[in-house]
Amino acid sequence: MKALKLAVAASLLWGFVGAAADADPVQATLRFRIGGGNLATHEAGDPSTQMYQALEGVGAKLGRMNSYGWRNLARAPTPQDFEAAMLEAYRHGITPMILFEYEGSYQFLSPPQPIGSRSDWSRIGATYARRFQPNGTWGREHGITDWGVTIFSAINEPDVQATIPRPAYHDALAGLAEGVHSVAPGLKVIPGGFATCNSHSDETLRGYGTAIADLLQDGHLDGIDLHTYYNARWFPLTKGHYFSAQSCFDRVKRTLKITRDIGFYATEFNIARDDAWSDPAVAASLFLTALWDELGVVGRDGHTPVTQLAFPWNLGDISAEPPYAMALGEKPWQPDRRAEVLRRVLKLAGDMTFVTLDPNLTGTFVLSGPGGELHVWQDRPDWTDHPGTTWDVIAPNWAGEAQLWDWRGKIRDIHVEHGHAIATDLAQDATYMMLFPTAGR
Repeated sequence: MKALKLAVAASLLWGFVGAAADADPVQATLRFRIGGGNLATHEAGDPSTQMYQALEGVGAKLGRMNSYGWRNLARAPTPQDFEAAMLEAYRHGITPMILFEYEGSYQFLSPPQPIGSRSDWSRIGATYARRFQPNGTWGREHGITDWGVTIFSAINEPDVQATIPRPAYHDALAGLAEGVHSVAPGLKVIPGGFATCNSHSDETLRGYGTAIADLLQDGHLDGIDLHTYYNARWFPLTKGHYFSAQSCFDRVKRTLKITRDIGFYATEFNIARDDAWSDPAVAASLFLTALWDELGVVGRDGHTPVTQLAFPWNLGDISAEPPYAMALGEKPWQPDRRAEVLRRVLKLAGDMTFVTLDPNLTGTFVLSGPGGELHVWQDRPDWTDHPGTTWDVIAPNWAGEAQLWDWRGKIRDIHVEHGHAIATDLAQDATYMMLFPTAGR
């Protein structure tokens, strides 16, 4: 039996990559890193109710707003497509990021819709940033201050169909970034999510990652969006840390020769509830591991947090893509067990920020906030260097009691003795959380 001892450097609180020095500190909390989608612009109104109920139900604050109708056939921007959806998001307290959808198959339409030139995309970026950034023209017209879109992305999963010419893809992303940054350099631009590190262990992302490596290195693009669908057969996190978001992120950066610390984005991730993981309880237990994997991605030094957002796919679904549907009912939204895990984590840590992170060695994280201090341990094979059935945590000096949690909820209370909270008789191959509540001070 091995015990994991973790000391807390409580005075160390890292900021997030890309955050402005004067940014609202609330934005660094987990609640403002979690969201979902899609908030499709053509579905403003009642069809969006389920997604907003899901976001509110778990306590998340972000959403991915996507559209195929963001320009006309002359490739001129049509921001009016987003007007109603933006107002709806504001009224629900959800801050959107914008995804401009495009598929290579458009070249087979009549008339064809080519991806467009660098200048076309620059015009798009400038138009939408000017309109929908915080305190942009849209906000001023509606009397809304300090709220709007700060993240713009384009072309979801280009590496799946792989029909867009790579040079044209590069120029589209370069133009979008140049247009957005011409309005406000602090706004962020990222490529739409990639699928093939996850699905095919292809760190070049079928050449689309290689195509934009220079834009990631020079800061045109703030970071990279990697979709992670953990699957019992194709991406089994139960078989080691290789099958993690952290591993994919590191391998992609290494392959693309990215030496700058870039942000990690995940606009889609989930545990596939099928095959060996078809039991809802198994999927929920694994989802807790996946959630902390996504939230706790670190940069080059192995400790600095770089996760900008993490969106499970899909909180609102009850039938589409059944392995990933996270709702059991609608009107009102009813969560499945994975969504319950997400809600539980955000109740515990939604208003916390990371203090220490060590995903690659001990498999541990420490967070702190108004509600107390939370420790997380990925006690799974190859996710920690100290797997075992005993967890020995050095408690904050003010703590007298601790609470041990797993995916199901609180397991037991633990009395702090001699500065330690020790959990024994743990079932291995699980993720655990130790909360030192502020109320115990």
